[in-house]
Amino acid sequence: MNQYTYKTPFTEEELARDYIDLKMSQTEIAIKYGTSQKVVWNAMRKMNMPSRIAAKRNQFGSLNSSWKGGRVLVARNKRQRGERTSFGNGYYYILDPAHPNANKSGYVAEHVFIAAKERNKPLVNGELVHHKDLNKHNNNPDNLIISTPKEHSMWHNQLEEIAVSFMKDGYIEFHPHTGYKRIK
Repeated sequence: MNQYTYKTPFTEEELARDYIDLKMSQTEIAIKYGTSQKVVWNAMRKMNMPSRIAAKRNQFGSLNSSWKGGRVLVARNKRQRGERTSFGNGYYYILDPAHPNANKSGYVAEHVFIAAKERNKPLVNGELVHHKDLNKHNNNPDNLIISTPKEHSMWHNQLEEIAVSFMKDGYIEFHPHTGYKRIK
């Protein structure tokens, strides 16, 4: 069958009854007659039957079909030039518009939320949360510490110095095809 010989599985009267009188959606009609919504839409167009305007619906929060409880993973696919990476790609954010550290969309980074909750006050300008084990997805309170940007930078620089010393001492080596590898 092709587009020129295909016969719809419903009559014009059946379509009008279902769509206009019974107020069924195009998808519901398609399911009823075992066809696709596009077939129903094309039939309506050929019959000069106007489509209803989609009703405005509240699609926010738990009313959205993609709702996952207000916890989302925000990840960047590409690193910025000179940016270091750690375990896990991105941070988890949770929806809490009332939180003082929330962004304009009402989300707050989960590690910030947990660290602020642990000390019973929000982070202020100039404070960061450091993941001790470098795993951005490990937001256990024991793994988080609030720091200044200077302390945070110092700790990451110390890690880099330790890695370099491990290379010099022969504990780590580099292979062009596999990258860095621990050898002792």
